[in-house]
Formats: sequence, C-alpha cells, structure tokens
Amino acid sequence: MKEHRRHVAVVGTGMAGLTAAYLLHHDPQQRFRVRLIDKRDQISLSAESIPIPCSEPGVSKSVWADVPMRAFAGGFYRNLIRMYDYLGVRYHSQPFVFSFSRLSSRRRQQQQPEEEPYMVHTSNFHQLSPLLPQKGDVFQWLTEAVFALVCYLWFIVCCFLVTPIEDESFGHYLRRIYLPQYYNANYLLPLISSVCTCSHEELLGFPAVDVLEYKKLTHRQPHYVVTDGVHTVQETLLRGLDVRLGVQSTKVTPTPNGVELTYRKADSEPQEITELFDLVVLAVSPDVVAHIFEPLSSTLSDVPTTTMKTVAHSDFANLPQVGTGVKPGVRVSSKAGAPQHIYLRSNASTTESVHVQPNSVLVTTNPLTPIDKTKVIQSASFTRVLRSPRSRRLINRVFDKEGRRADSKAINWRSGDNGVYLAGGWCWDGMVLLEGCIVSAMRVAADLGVEVPWER
Repeated sequence: MKEHRRHVAVVGTGMAGLTAAYLLHHDPQQRFRVRLIDKRDQISLSAESIPIPCSEPGVSKSVWADVPMRAFAGGFYRNLIRMYDYLGVRYHSQPFVFSFSRLSSRRRQQQQPEEEPYMVHTSNFHQLSPLLPQKGDVFQWLTEAVFALVCYLWFIVCCFLVTPIEDESFGHYLRRIYLPQYYNANYLLPLISSVCTCSHEELLGFPAVDVLEYKKLTHRQPHYVVTDGVHTVQETLLRGLDVRLGVQSTKVTPTPNGVELTYRKADSEPQEITELFDLVVLAVSPDVVAHIFEPLSSTLSDVPTTTMKTVAHSDFANLPQVGTGVKPGVRVSSKAGAPQHIYLRSNASTTESVHVQPNSVLVTTNPLTPIDKTKVIQSASFTRVLRSPRSRRLINRVFDKEGRRADSKAINWRSGDNGVYLAGGWCWDGMVLLEGCIVSAMRVAADLGVEVPWER
C-alpha cells in the first residue's frame, strides 16, 4: 500500500521558505506534497532585483542588480556556500572599496547635508597602495589611517580573546574593551550597521556574542556574490514546486486532524478560506508569526523589528569624489571580480550605504541624502528583524526542545509542536542574515527526517 504523502504549506518565499520547500519536495522517500504560499504577486527572494542591460562590447545578456545586496563571506556562510555548490550556483569573489563620509546637520543649497569624506579602505586589504582622499591634508589623513588601523587591530584581538559576558550587549562590550568612541562612531558602527541594515543605536543593542562571532568567522575571508544574480538561486529552488501567489495567510490553527491555514486571495472576494494541512512551515518575520499564530502572539511581539528602505537609481550627482571613487557618467565594469565601491555616509545615528553596481546603477540603503526622483529606477521597503539579549533568549527557547518547564509562565511551545514549524534568518542563534535562513530550513528538514543533500 502506498504511504500517505503529508501535505505541507510553506508560508513565505524568501530564502528560508524556498530552501525548506526545496528540501521537503526533494525528499528521497517522497513523503511530502509541498505548496508554497506568499501574499505578494511575485516570489520574495529576488522580487526587487533589477535586470540591467550589459554595456560591455559583444555581450547581450543583462546583468542583475540584487536588491537588497546579497553578498556573503567565507567562514560565516558555510551552509549557504555548501548549498550553492550542491545546486551548481555560480558565484565569484567580489572585492569592495569602502568610502567613509560624515554628514553634518549644516546644509548647503538644495537642502543637501554637508558631507566630509575622511577615509577609503579596501575589503581584506586587497589593494595595498594607499587610497587617499582627492582633497585634504595628507598628514591628517595618515594620522587618521594609523589611528583607525590600531583601533581595528585592538578590536580584532578582543574579538578572539575577550569573551562576552552572558546577555551582554554590543554597546556594553565596546565600553568594556575601551574601544575609542571616535572609532566606533566613524568606522565600526557604520560598517557593521550597513551589514545589518539598522541604526547605530539598534546595533549597539545587539547581543555582543552575535557580532563577535560574525566578525571572527569572516575575518580575512573573501566576499562573494552570485555571478548571475540571486534570481538564479530562486529559479533553481522553485523548480517543480506548487506555488500560490497573492494568498495572504490570516490564521494558523493546530487541530487534532492537522493544521488549519486560513487565508484570503488577493484576486477574489475578501472572504476567508480555511484549508487543512498536515504540516505548516511559517517562513515569515516574527511580527507576522505573532499576528497569525496565537501560541506565539505574546512571545514574538517582544522581538524587535524595523523597516529598511532601498532605492535603485542613477543619481551620481551627490557622491563624494574620494580616492578611486566612481564619477557620474563613467561606466562601471560588469566584469566578474572587478572591485565595486560602497559609500558609507553617516550622521550621528544612522549610516546610508550606496553600492555602485555594474553598469553604473546605484543601490542606496537607508537613504539620508536626497535622490533625484527622475533618476529613481525603483524603491522598496523591507522588514528587518533586530536582535537583543532578551529576544535572543526568547528565540533560543522556542527552538530548545529539551528546555520545557512545567511553569505556566514559561514558553512551552516549541518549533514543530502540533505540526507547525518556524524558519527564517531570525530562527537561529546568530546574526539575522542568509545563513540563518539556510540553517533554519535545514533544521525543519532534519526534524522531519529528510536528508539534506549538501551535508553528505
């Protein structure tokens, strides 16, 4: 007699949802029928990425600009890289040139904040020749460079030798190791907050262990990007899946017979439909889980989130001319591995990052400076899950199946209970990045007895 195939709904089409759906769909024993659901009318993973016609002579295909940026580094992204290798996804080493500028509250004409470039450096020091600002005092620049290097080396030493205290915030850790505030405000926070796409204050509230572990694992490791854009990863993971878009999930209810998923279709009457599944995987942000899944409504409401904005555009007018910085109207090479520029422009609380994509398209994240509306290609907003020592404890408890308590005040629901699973970049003990998406999807597969092929 043929074994009953369990019907699984995977809600969310980011990297976690796609990976979880892929693993269950490709179960060697074929025990699952997978349906992938998203409220949007397109797959989320590369929904905002844009194709750019290649301007290289003799090249007809488009170059994809990933929005948001999808670069990854060796060491930290171990499982992401292993999955890419297994799927045959092409990626290449991508060096970056970082330009740092301060934005003051004083304003010039056209309401433009006054900008002061002060340093340029390369990722992993791939370029050894000094990168001096085009204008300014060379002695002052040299003094600044020596100061920044000494502080950087001290921070690295502390990362490896000074263990964070239990529940210590990143801000408290920086004070404990006596790292100068000037270095923090002008170098460390702009760089790391651009990775986390959050404000400086939000980053200082992160668990110190998160940031230190990320830094230790990525230290001296090369950066990579997917050669043909992350949409190629999306296409590979989607192959053969049952996908339903424009479906907004409104409630998830465990029952003795399975899990009821209540949803509304965007293209029909605003009436709700309830369907029974054997399993449901919620691969969405914690605020969405809290809204639709009652057992976690109060717990996940305490997980902080913010909204980040990205704008793809071609407005070079306000970019500072620093070191080897690109100039308006000058074509940027789309050759794989050519250095790409990232401008980090900070005020007292936030950093704007401007990534110069191949063929001179700019992707600005957390914009602080005005962008000419006539040069905007597209803009988008994303929910960004933040971290804190408290939210770290809450999330770890949800995934700790050995730590249940009889105390009624404790969080006793665990991922997988009643056929409901959680996946996402926030569903692990680490920085909320793509690696967390892969690890959490692999955990769902492992809990269901499904082999993860890139772990062989």
